Amino acid sequence: MRDMLGYLDEIVEPTIKDFEENRTSRRHAFLACVAAFHAIDYLAYPKKSVGNLRRAFGRRSQDFLMVDRVAHAFKHVTTGPRDGPDLRMADVIPRPPAFAGVMICGLSFIGDTRGGVTIWGDHSVDLLGTVRRAVTFLRSLNGIGAPSAR
Repeated sequence: MRDMLGYLDEIVEPTIKDFEENRTSRRHAFLACVAAFHAIDYLAYPKKSVGNLRRAFGRRSQDFLMVDRVAHAFKHVTTGPRDGPDLRMADVIPRPPAFAGVMICGLSFIGDTRGGVTIWGDHSVDLLGTVRRAVTFLRSLNGIGAPSAR
């Protein structure tokens, strides 16, 4: 694997597929976010700073920013002040499907038969959709931030 697109195809997409098959799994959510975030390593290598790309991509894509925050909360237990409001690993929570006896009022979405993983305090976040959109954003890049023809 030599480039970001190869990394996305070989590592990230199968990891997201595993998350899709386990929609309420925090573990699968974290792994998908960590794998997707580290795609920037392939863009940065060998000349660019990952930190510069991280900040630039976070400004350009709210989905990438959320993936970054979740990945770093997983790695460090919490995000730091540089990353925006603190996000703790414990804030990443499963969202049960909307079935009697399983659903949680104010957390489950009416009509949702599969559930998901969300953020405590911002239940509008669906991490599966977020990581998918972040990967779409990454695929739109060619080199360092230029739109791709792909």
